[in-house]
Amino acid sequence: MSYQFDHRQLADEMEIFFFDDQIGAGLPVWLPNGVAIRDALESFIKHQERRQGYQRVISPHIGKGSLFEASGHLKSFGDNMFPPMKWPDEQVDYYLRPMNCPHHHKVFSSSQRSYRDLPLRIAEYGQVYRYENSGSLRGLIRARCLCQNDAHIYVDPSEARNEIGRVLDLHEFCYSVLGLKGYRYRLSKHDPNRPDDFDGPHDEWLKAEDILRQSLIEKNLPFFEADGEAAFYGPKIDVQMKVGPAEEESVASVQLDFNSAKKFDLKYIASSGELERPWVIHRAPLGSHERFVSLLLEFYDGQLPGWLSPVQLYVIPIGEEGLRFAQKLEQELIKHGVRVVVENNAGSLSKRVLFAHRLRPFAKIVIGQKEAQNGPLVLQFRDRKVSCNLGNLVEQIKPMISVPA
Repeated sequence: MSYQFDHRQLADEMEIFFFDDQIGAGLPVWLPNGVAIRDALESFIKHQERRQGYQRVISPHIGKGSLFEASGHLKSFGDNMFPPMKWPDEQVDYYLRPMNCPHHHKVFSSSQRSYRDLPLRIAEYGQVYRYENSGSLRGLIRARCLCQNDAHIYVDPSEARNEIGRVLDLHEFCYSVLGLKGYRYRLSKHDPNRPDDFDGPHDEWLKAEDILRQSLIEKNLPFFEADGEAAFYGPKIDVQMKVGPAEEESVASVQLDFNSAKKFDLKYIASSGELERPWVIHRAPLGSHERFVSLLLEFYDGQLPGWLSPVQLYVIPIGEEGLRFAQKLEQELIKHGVRVVVENNAGSLSKRVLFAHRLRPFAKIVIGQKEAQNGPLVLQFRDRKVSCNLGNLVEQIKPMISVPA
């Protein structure tokens, strides 16, 4: 897939996010239009996750150094973590978390688990912080704070392949609904020549990698393999997509972790009555809000599907009578969940319509004296015009902007 558009320029025109030197490089501030996209994505994926038995949690953005020592992040990911924070009355370091998994492991261990509880699917749109090199920062594609569509699934190792299949189905469903094309799957493996970079015995790595490989084959998903691209705690399937003019990026992943249960002493009561260790599947079908929104903006040149469009209806009133009618219309549409903007700029109608284009609204409507006096309304979508009246305006637009079920 070839991209001609830069999400940073699109986001500036569409008022999605901004950076500020006083806040810091790589730390985006999301504006209302950007939050509308995020909220729509969250509503969509949370509904899918509820249907598949995920339980949502909320965990702190920070943790003690000992937490990240246990997980291995300080050893293997420390160069990408922000420096420690110190409290004068505590002889301990705290860190902004680079990933959500250590906190979720603590959720698992917060009560006794049985084989009947597995698979245990724990989900969170979790905020994480990574100290990316300043030279690598690139809008939302490479940022220093990001919010991940994260989940950790605790499974009996014998059920890992079945659960990986369910996760891959979720990936494919999401990308189909979003209309995405041009992505490919990468099986990211360990490098046996760099044993210090990958935790656990070689034979366990081969076993886990084969589970991922067979899952991809079973789902008939084309993929390629890459040595040395695994996470330090396990192999993964990465969704690779070209975002902008640079190299392709990993926009989502499915990771199979056979190490963390031992590190955190995670156990469940097996059907035999013995204590066993689960394996952990880390998954994020929509990656992070930051990278995924940048991808969607560039893929669609800002002309997002109706349910994702920050401005679903842009109303251009003419004259005072048109403005009063437009404001009443705005209140009615808001009740029905439509994201509507009533424009009130000066200038010719043609200039105002041109100005509206920068926000890439899903639909536009001009309200003059005739329309305000019960005349027909012309609802202009991106590809066609529809004549309607006030009574059926909502039913004309609502089906095209509703979050997919």
